[in-house]
Amino acid sequence: MKRLFELKLIGKIGFVIAFCVSCAFAYAQIPGSAEIKSAQQLINQDKKKGAVEALQKAIPANPEAFNLYYYLGRAQLIAGDKAGAKASFDKGAAAALKEPLNYVGQGRMLLMDKKVAEAKALFEKAIGMGKKNTATLNAIAEAYLTDKAYQKEALEMAQRSKSIVDTNPETYLLIGDANAMVMGQGGPAASAYERAYEIDSKCATAWYKLGELFMSTSIDQAEKNYNEAVKVDPNFAEAHRELGVLYYKKKDGVNAAKHHKAYLDLTDSPQPDDRFQYAFFLFMAKDFDNANKEFEELAKKPDVSSLVLKFYAQSLLQSKNLPKCQEVYEKYLKHPDTKVDADDYNNYSKLLTQQGKDSLAMNALEMSVSIDQNQNDNLQALIKYYFEKKKYDQCERVCRISIKVRKTPNPNDYFNMGRAQHYQKKYTSADSTWAKLNELQPKFVQGFAWAARTKNSQDGDFSDQKAKIEWLAKPSYEKVIEVGQEDKEKNKKELIEAYRYLVGYYLSKQDFPKGKEMLAKILEVDPENDEVKKTIKELNNPQPQQKPKPKKG
Repeated sequence: MKRLFELKLIGKIGFVIAFCVSCAFAYAQIPGSAEIKSAQQLINQDKKKGAVEALQKAIPANPEAFNLYYYLGRAQLIAGDKAGAKASFDKGAAAALKEPLNYVGQGRMLLMDKKVAEAKALFEKAIGMGKKNTATLNAIAEAYLTDKAYQKEALEMAQRSKSIVDTNPETYLLIGDANAMVMGQGGPAASAYERAYEIDSKCATAWYKLGELFMSTSIDQAEKNYNEAVKVDPNFAEAHRELGVLYYKKKDGVNAAKHHKAYLDLTDSPQPDDRFQYAFFLFMAKDFDNANKEFEELAKKPDVSSLVLKFYAQSLLQSKNLPKCQEVYEKYLKHPDTKVDADDYNNYSKLLTQQGKDSLAMNALEMSVSIDQNQNDNLQALIKYYFEKKKYDQCERVCRISIKVRKTPNPNDYFNMGRAQHYQKKYTSADSTWAKLNELQPKFVQGFAWAARTKNSQDGDFSDQKAKIEWLAKPSYEKVIEVGQEDKEKNKKELIEAYRYLVGYYLSKQDFPKGKEMLAKILEVDPENDEVKKTIKELNNPQPQQKPKPKKG
């Protein structure tokens, strides 16, 4: 299953296959049983280093218990020390030629190196020392379980052990593991695990194994089984760890953090990502203060990962520590392992916006758009920002991007681009833009009004009496009037603007009746316009021009 980050399990080589602390049957009659049981209890607590140290001390204290070399090598394998394990198996085999378990250990090492024939020869040698020795048979079964390719051999050895003694819970755990390796054998595996705890109700490993078995098919059943394991053995570290993973999958951050913390408190061999997982679970639980404490320590490491910085920044954001969040987020963006995507810059932009750093926020959006142009909201935010800041060239540029990436033309892009071109005095370009807008939205009054303004800006200067006025905007203003009639109140401003323009046009042509008609139209939408009333009055009552007085001679 894909996870937000790789939730790595500790070394699985032989882990808890036979390390059922409470399954006392398996060790009651073998030399060094107390020491073996104690070491296995440490293993269940994920104190792998402690288990190795305990067994190393047990060997000189029990000089005749040569099987301790095997259990030491086994613990070393679980701790990831393959070389140490080999040395222990070899030393045990040399010290006691008649102790079969150490030959099994040597065969296991050969099997891991794909030297199958040599491994099997040693396994047969070990069996020959006591064909009814279930400890030997179970150890061989466990060795085979390190590779799925030898599942049949593992099951054969475990079944052979069961035929000798059918009340050993360790054997049933091995049978369960062998069946669990094969798709469709979940039923026999579950039956074997159930039989193990029927024999020994304190065998927490059986519950743990059932939890593993159901994890991919019934997470609720897995939850019950894992919880039963920690009920039987509250110090079962791996069960706590798996519960952390399970509650992560169930999006229950509180319980995920709780059980992962229990695991961390028990283990002496944490994995590199364990503290990060705990910090993330706290983040999931919305315990941002404690999450930040964990992330802060992780962030101090010289090899801090990009992922740690990303979630640390998010946790700081949630706790409203914005300045620190910005500091951490910038480290995340610059981290050599960060594969920065558009969303990273989007989040950075939001962070900057919350601090009132609009200019920097827009720079971040530009970076986001440079990675992925198909982000309409970002493009519109940039268009709005640049227009408001009167950066019309940038506004036009982003409008063109938006027009390019859209599958269906959006009139708003053309409206914004046309205005940006107008204010840059790029009137010819604006004319084309208004034409496209008015084609897309033939009932949009603003489109025709802006088209008229752009045309008017290309005409002569009305304040210059010598200027040649071509009245270029007349067709567009007439269109404003035509379209604006549908909702005079909504389009009041544009209608008055259009009528005023036409008043000027008709009066310039000495067409006073038409000019007064346009003035009357203004009063229809703006009845209290005193200026228009005054103009009408003056047109209706023109004052005679006074003759110049003759000069006194």
